[in-house]
Amino acid sequence: MTMTDVASGVALWRQVADGIERGIADGRFTAGERLPGEMEIAETYRVNRHTVRRALAALAERGLV
Repeated sequence: MTMTDVASGVALWRQVADGIERGIADGRFTAGERLPGEMEIAETYRVNRHTVRRALAALAERGLV
């Protein structure tokens, strides 16, 4: 299970976005495939849904999702 590191100094939404981006890069999430839902991502990273939404918005701005 993936967890975020509060003490790392990196914003939680950025840690989640980076984790999802790594999943895309290493093939866990393929083109055209739906990502897990907000609740599932939130549980995986142990963050709230607002944090997940911010991470997904950042990835959408970059055209990754």
